[in-house]
Amino acid sequence: MSEYQAQYTIPGLLARLQSEGQIEDREKASGFIRNLHTRDDPPLYLRALIGLGAFISSLFLLGFLFTSDLIDEDGPFLVWGLAFIAAAFGLWKRSQKGEDASFPKTFLSVLSFTWMAVGKTLFVLEFSEAFDEWGIFFGLGLITAATYFVYRLTIDRFLSCLGVCCALTVAMTENGFFNRGDLEGILPMGLSLCGLASLQASLAAYLLSGRVGRKFLPMAYALVGGLTVNVFLLTLQGPSLEESSGFPFVMVLGLLLAAGLIALLVRAAGGRQAFRSPRLLAAMLATIVCGFFISPGILLGVCLLVYGYGHHDRLLTAFGGLLIPVFLFHWYYDLELTLTEKSAVLVGSGLAMLAGRFLFCRGGAGEEVDA
Repeated sequence: MSEYQAQYTIPGLLARLQSEGQIEDREKASGFIRNLHTRDDPPLYLRALIGLGAFISSLFLLGFLFTSDLIDEDGPFLVWGLAFIAAAFGLWKRSQKGEDASFPKTFLSVLSFTWMAVGKTLFVLEFSEAFDEWGIFFGLGLITAATYFVYRLTIDRFLSCLGVCCALTVAMTENGFFNRGDLEGILPMGLSLCGLASLQASLAAYLLSGRVGRKFLPMAYALVGGLTVNVFLLTLQGPSLEESSGFPFVMVLGLLLAAGLIALLVRAAGGRQAFRSPRLLAAMLATIVCGFFISPGILLGVCLLVYGYGHHDRLLTAFGGLLIPVFLFHWYYDLELTLTEKSAVLVGSGLAMLAGRFLFCRGGAGEEVDA
């Protein structure tokens, strides 16, 4: 597996290609790669600053609009929202005419995203007044679908899609078992959330598979974020829901994520060849066992680590590495054991991981499955 998971830096890869006679002009190829990565969006650290600055600016702008009585509580939110969205789109088009990474381009991008956030917020308020939580979901989904392919700012695509995912989860929970004592609604709503998590994971895997264009990458990351929210919600509420309904929602979600992790392991090992390796078969069996007893959030973090490492996606790898200690802390804290017993569990799990490491590394790390 190491041959297919070798990591190269761009300068190292270009140097190797040049030494093998695959490219003639290294500087030209390097310039093409830089332009490819910076053509539509500023660098990653500027995107983070744009998001934070635009969020704060949009809050102040919304506060100014309401406190100055330019917009009253009765609207019209739809007209104001569409006006801000149109103005934001015009500013963004104007920013595309400037030079890459220039100050006017960055300023206009920040201002454009701020006005877009205000416009979408006002647009969604019109729907929430009439349909409450479901109105937020439908309104945000409608305006996201209308702007996704024309307003090509990555952070707006990501936050809008993440908002749609979270709005759907909120609409399902606010109208389901978290807000009422109707036991008959617990089972269908819990299964609906498990099904939603499975759908989000499947769509994210498809969008990240490389079969579609990079314009869907923000949507894929947003689906991962929405999946994380659902897993966290069911992990927190699962024990009380199981006590009320008698149905193990957390275990079902854990088994679904375990199945996804097995699929990732099989794909990373080369498909059906994975079933010829005793080590990978042992790993699959251990994954199924973990689905019964381990927190689903830990399995989700491992899935992201495996996928991120296999596809050289540092963002998913870092996010998966962050999720594992968070959900591990919650799982450990939630155990109904004494401190001595919890310490024994930690020691035992550590020894089990060391034993697994020794098993997989014995005979040579990264040994490939025989064809």
